[in-house]
Formats: sequence, C-alpha cells, structure tokens
Amino acid sequence: MTTGTVLVRDIAENGSGVAVPVDATLKEMVRKMSGNGKGVVIVLEGKKAVGILTERDVVRLLYAGSSPEETADHIARKPIVSVDGERTIGHALNLLVENGIRRLVVVDDSGNFLGIVTHKDLLRHLEDDYYRSTLKVKHIFDGLKNLVSVKPADPITEVLRTMVEHRISAVPILERGKPIGIITEKDILRMADEGVPLREEVSRHMSGDVVSAGLETGVIEVVRTMNSMNIGRVVVTDPDGLAIGMITNRDIARNIEGDYNDFLERKFRQTKEFLNMLPEMMLEVINMGDAQTILWTNDAVASRFGREVVGKPVYELIPKKRWDEIISTLVRQKKVDNVRFKKDDRIYECSGFYMPLDRVSDVGRAQLMIRDITEEVILATTDPLTGAYNRRFMSEFLARETDRSIRTNKEFALILADLDHFKRVNDTYGHPAGDIVLKAVVEAMTTCTRQYDLVGRYGGEEFLIILPEIDKEKAAEIAERIRKRIESREIEIAGGKRLSVTASFGVAHFGVDGRIAEDLLVKVDERLYRAKREGRNRVVSPG
Repeated sequence: MTTGTVLVRDIAENGSGVAVPVDATLKEMVRKMSGNGKGVVIVLEGKKAVGILTERDVVRLLYAGSSPEETADHIARKPIVSVDGERTIGHALNLLVENGIRRLVVVDDSGNFLGIVTHKDLLRHLEDDYYRSTLKVKHIFDGLKNLVSVKPADPITEVLRTMVEHRISAVPILERGKPIGIITEKDILRMADEGVPLREEVSRHMSGDVVSAGLETGVIEVVRTMNSMNIGRVVVTDPDGLAIGMITNRDIARNIEGDYNDFLERKFRQTKEFLNMLPEMMLEVINMGDAQTILWTNDAVASRFGREVVGKPVYELIPKKRWDEIISTLVRQKKVDNVRFKKDDRIYECSGFYMPLDRVSDVGRAQLMIRDITEEVILATTDPLTGAYNRRFMSEFLARETDRSIRTNKEFALILADLDHFKRVNDTYGHPAGDIVLKAVVEAMTTCTRQYDLVGRYGGEEFLIILPEIDKEKAAEIAERIRKRIESREIEIAGGKRLSVTASFGVAHFGVDGRIAEDLLVKVDERLYRAKREGRNRVVSPG
C-alpha cells in the first residue's frame, strides 16, 4: 500500500457520528463527543461544515468556566481546513502537518460534509511505508517539547491548567520520576460528561496503564502499538524507567522519513516563520496535474481571505482563467513574475516559483507571493483630483485599442472635450471652485457613457473619452448627451453659490478618420477647435 493509491474518502470516518447542528449546546456536544470516541464534533449548517469543537476546546471551556448551555453557534463556529475526498492520503497528511492541526474535515466536490480523518487514520494506512524506515524515537526526540507532568495528589483543575497553558493533549502522572498514570483530553471529556468534581485528586481518575517507549525503540513499533491499542501517544522513558518525554501521532507525522513533508522540510519549512511576518500574502500550492490546491498560507492571506481557503482549489482565490495561465507558465518556466489579476474590486500582482516532484500523486509544488497593488495602480493611472484616468494611461490604452481594432477589424471612437471659458471660473470664484467644477464635469461624463468606455483628464480642463466598438453616429450621440448634461447642471460651490459651465466637443472615428492613434488625435483636436471657433458649446463629428 502506498500513499499515492489510497483516497481520503476511503478512510474517512463516517460523518453522522461526529456531526451536530449549530444550535447544539456544549453539554450535548460533550455527550456526542464522549459517545463517538473521536474527540471531536463538527458543526453543520445544512450539509456544510461551519465549525469544529475538539477535546482541547472542551478543556479550555471548562477551565474558563463556560456554561454547559452555550450553543455551537457561539463557541464552535470557526474556519475549518477541509480536504476533497478524492485526494490521496499523502495530500491529507501534508495539510495536517503544514497547518498544525490534528483532524481534517472531508468534503465532496460540492463542499458537503462527508466525515473526518486524523493523524491516527493516516498513520494506520501508511504503516507499510515504515517497514522501509530505520527511524527511531531518538531521531525525533530532540524536536519535542520538554516533558510536562503532574503529581498523583494534584486536583483535576491543575491538569486543566497544565493542558491549557502548555497547549498539550495529555499529561502523565509521575511518582518519583516514573509514570504511574496518564490523563488525556478524552479522560477530561469523560469526566465532564459524568459530572466529576474538578477538585478531586487526579490519581482517582487517571488511566493506570501507561504505554512507554525507549529512545532506541523503532518508530514503526510505536505506530503499531498506537494502532493496536487505539491511543494517540506514548511516554518516552530512559533506561532507568524515568519519564523524559512524550511522543504523539502528530510528532510522528511531522517526521515521516521519505514522505511528502520531506520536500517541505528541505525547501519551505525553514522559511515559514519568516513568511508569516511578511505583509505580502504567501501561499503554497500543490499541483496534482488535474487540479491545484492551496496547501498553506501565511497570516496575511488568512486575514484577507480567511483560513478556510486552505485545502480549496486555487481558482477560489485567483480567477480560474487567470490561474490557468499562471500554472501553465509555472510548469513551463518554473517561475512567474508580476502577473496581475483582479478579484472583486481589488487588483493583485502574483510572483512565484515552481518545483516539480517525482511522486505518484504530486506533480509539483509552487510557492507564490501576492501583493495588493490596487492603490499603486490607482495612483499610476488616475488623476488625483477628478478620479478620471490620467493622460499617460489614456495614451497607452489608445495605442492598445488601435492595435486591437486593426487585429479584430472593430470600430471605436474618440471624444475630446474642453470646458468653455474655464479661466473665468478660476479668476472669478478661485481655484477651489474650479476644482469642484472639474469633478462635476467628470461625473457628468461618466454618467453619460457606457460601463466599458474610458474617461480621462487629458489636460487642465481638457478630457479625452475612448469608446470601444461603436459607430460614428452613436459616438456623436454620446458626445451630444454629455454636452447637454454639462450645460444643464447647476454646480454648487463654496458659500452656497451655484454656477453653470459649457463644453465644446470634437469626435473622431477609427477607420473614417485614420487607423493610427496619432491621426485620430490630430483629427479629434481639429474638430474640437472648430467647435470653439463656431461658437462653443457644441459637438463637431465626422460628416
């Protein structure tokens, strides 16, 4: 059996035994958890998983004195990490390890809840791989936390405090340094369900059979023991039988020799803490050939899009059409630089690198950096006063639109507008009043044009409008509509005063007036000044 041939759905625990509705109480969830023996319940809203409560959460809530009548909607609704049931158990193992969690929610391709998988489930099915490993307890012991323990006479409240403060799932009970018992989160859950007073001595409720292993014990033996006894940890002892540490399923999963996280260990893991400090958004993507899934994100991504994007297809974060272009470039060139995409009303820039893998189910892996460049783009392309596009952007867009129209044989038109006697406004009412007028004119132009037309400030009181895919008659109608809107509008300036302005317009059409940008600009400028000469407040368009 290999990690590339077993699918997550094949080993997932059935969801009905761990699911609770959003209105379930803490008391009901503890009873459910105690009954299913899984140490977890999943909160469902309809068929979707919207939260999770674990034994560790129960310990924390008991320590905090939470009411047994509090509902799941308030204490257990939280982002969850999920995995598609059609993915391999190697992929699931990576999600567990990289996100520092002990359980994964399994969903179908519609996002509906199917069940859960744990480190224990995965290790049980990976056991055959360990026969090829010489890994021993001592090889992973140095990376473990210092042993935390309690005494037989300590009250249960001391165990709760120890678990919460040290963020651990089990506490051994030591007498003269030797383990005589153990208290796990499952034991706490049982005591909570039975209403055991928390002031009682821990020795009365500890599990007396402590499973231990020496530093020379093979990891494969530890895995077999855990699987056969259905436990999640063993106490590590020295040659004299004194407890020196504890090893869990999670510790073993992090240290599987030759498995997927070996790649992460060598290439990515050393940078994770640093990446979490960056303001830029960082994510790792696993490429499985037919699909690409987000494997890990730093805190910047989580704060912007939520932790629940982990385990989801990348196109839920990057629009699918754009992502298809990005992954194609990554696979072909092993990197991408400054590729822009738009999501909602924000503009992002993506760069990253790609590393192919020689494994059954993982074609490769990518690490990406994403920056929100919306403000940069706005500053670079818009006029700060009016919010219209600036001259540089309009010139660049005109060049692209000309090329596109030549290539596709499409029409487009230009409108060049200039406010009449605008100097009088500034001289009479002051420049602040002039600024108000300019903003009001841009608003009128935007209101009268189509969603995909571009309005730009081309000079002081001069404006250029680009209208893609339009005939000359329709372009002239839009220019006339703008002229009337500006003429009829009363603009309120400081002191409650109102004033009106007019504008003159020239219109040029691609094909009729030329097929290069320079010719069109010359022609639209000529018609604008003809409108000025003929009395202003009018439109001159192609005949």
